[in-house]
Amino acid sequence: YNNGVTEETCFASARQSKEISVCRLICMTRKYLAFFKGDFDTAGAVYELSQKYSLYSIGRQTIILVTMFIDGLTALYLARKHGKEDTKWAGIGFRMLESMKNWTEHSTWNFSNKCFLLEAEYSFLKEDHKRAIYCYNASIESARDHHFIHEEGLAEEKLAFYLLHERCQKGALDHFYNAKKCYESWGAHALVKNVDKAIAIAASGFS
Repeated sequence: YNNGVTEETCFASARQSKEISVCRLICMTRKYLAFFKGDFDTAGAVYELSQKYSLYSIGRQTIILVTMFIDGLTALYLARKHGKEDTKWAGIGFRMLESMKNWTEHSTWNFSNKCFLLEAEYSFLKEDHKRAIYCYNASIESARDHHFIHEEGLAEEKLAFYLLHERCQKGALDHFYNAKKCYESWGAHALVKNVDKAIAIAASGFS
């Protein structure tokens, strides 16, 4: 920023002066960046901080629904990380899934791929392998059919990580490569680099 102003000083100033819209924007940006970098601990921490400046009260449905999607995926990851004793993150993830199901009834085109991916991650949490695989693939197919190439890449990447967890390195590699192609088409070079790192790890385990 100009004049030595950083994001942190801007955020501090906005909080002090109660400029809620600025606080929302900074939280949303931080959360999205952390999510796509795979830093879910930071994404979760920003989610908790952002509740003071909740996007769900602004009435802009597109922003709200994309945020719901990201929050749900973050929560379900953290629920798996923290184990079965965790109820907070599992509850948040389940609520986001149920909300997305309701929105999918209004527009399968816009929301079905998001709903399937949330359900896939919830099934992963609940160790329902058959349902998880079905929902991951359904999310990929829906995103492809509806031209959401970035979310197709995300679903491919999530399925790859799930297959790694299930010790299926060959399948994981296939889906990591699919995710890479999607992110390349989207022009998301930083995400391509992240997937390349995952491919290297998966390939080393496969060999």
